[in-house]
Amino acid sequence: MVVSTKNRGTFELIYYEACIDKYDALRRERYLKTGMGKRYLKNRLKRFLSLTGRSAAW
Repeated sequence: MVVSTKNRGTFELIYYEACIDKYDALRRERYLKTGMGKRYLKNRLKRFLSLTGRSAAW
């Protein structure tokens, strides 16, 4: 229903992180956008997908 993603098909949520408050969430988001954060997230998702028998689409 959102204009920016409505033509891309359906998505399946495979990873979620909860934060204590907005400040904590903003700090985590800022970290995940750094080089080390991207590497961390990619490795974490790769491990999760291999354990569940799914393949990565990137």
